[in-house]
Amino acid sequence: DLVVLRADWHFVREWDAVVEWRKLTATEAEDAKAGALLAVYRHVGQHVKMGVGYNFTDYSDDLTDLSYNSRGWFLNVLATF
Repeated sequence: DLVVLRADWHFVREWDAVVEWRKLTATEAEDAKAGALLAVYRHVGQHVKMGVGYNFTDYSDDLTDLSYNSRGWFLNVLATF
C-alpha cells in the first residue's frame, strides 16, 4: 500500500510549492518505508507549470519499480486542458 499526504501552496503570483509525505507498506513482507518530497513550480501561461524538486525517499510512486533507487532531483511538467 502507498499512502501519500500532499500539501500544495500557491505563494507568489506564478509560484507554487509542494510538500509530500509518503509511506509504502508491504504487508506480506512486514516491511514499511517512509519519506518526504519537496518541489517548487512556476506557472508558464494559463495551462502549464514546470517544477523542480527533490525526492527524499528511495522508492518510487510507481509500485512496479522495485529498484529502490528513486532518491534525488526531478523535473516535472504539468498541463491542463
